[in-house]
Amino acid sequence: MTVSATAKSGYVFTNWTESGSVVSTSASYTFTVTANRTLVANFTQTYTISVSASPSTGGTVSGGGTYASGSSITVSATANSGYVFTNWTQSGSVVSTSASYTFTATANRTLVANFTQTYTITTSASPGAGGTTSGDGTYAKGSSVTVSATANGGYTFTNWTENGTIVSHLASYAFTLKGNRTLVANFTTNPVTLTTSASPGAGGTTSGDGTYASGASVTARSTPASGYTFTNWTENGSIVSHLASYTFTATANRTLVANFN
Repeated sequence: MTVSATAKSGYVFTNWTESGSVVSTSASYTFTVTANRTLVANFTQTYTISVSASPSTGGTVSGGGTYASGSSITVSATANSGYVFTNWTQSGSVVSTSASYTFTATANRTLVANFTQTYTITTSASPGAGGTTSGDGTYAKGSSVTVSATANGGYTFTNWTENGTIVSHLASYAFTLKGNRTLVANFTTNPVTLTTSASPGAGGTTSGDGTYASGASVTARSTPASGYTFTNWTENGSIVSHLASYTFTATANRTLVANFN
């Protein structure tokens, strides 16, 4: 004897039972007749899960299909290059912010994986020795982004430029991201002041005082008066040179004393 079960639309065959016990999981159940039998064909309702991507170029989705009621379902979204996954929505309402969304099938569902376009921020310092920058990276379109510039010793931050055009005079520049950006933090050298004096004052004269650009080569000179000889140059009490003409690179303000005997 063969009994057959055919599921209607929206259902799938589950099994044959007799007195509550499963006797077959085949829709066509064949057996030898040896007694009266009362068989029940059990069906389970099915639901359709539809998935799509928005925008369609944003990424790919998987997990759509027809599933039995009560099944555990996982739909997945994978962003394409230049996009990031944002969320899953149904009828415009957010149902998950996880790219892999797992739920139990209890009804037909139409799910949309939403993707957001991303842009790249690139920062650099000019000159390279002038300081450091931060804030580089990839961000979602519409994000609030802050890039920062920190000047090195002997330099002062001037401005941020993009393609040669000034976009901000603030070291911390905040903006809403609407596209790829290449930003340059510009630094200028601080002026360096040299001050010289003689000890004792009657011992001689000094020259070289003035304001110089950072990195400039500077020479402090001493000329002893009659009856005196030059001994050394000191700074804050420490000897820095025994040469009457002392040449150095300007990197900071200096106060030099020419000592005479």
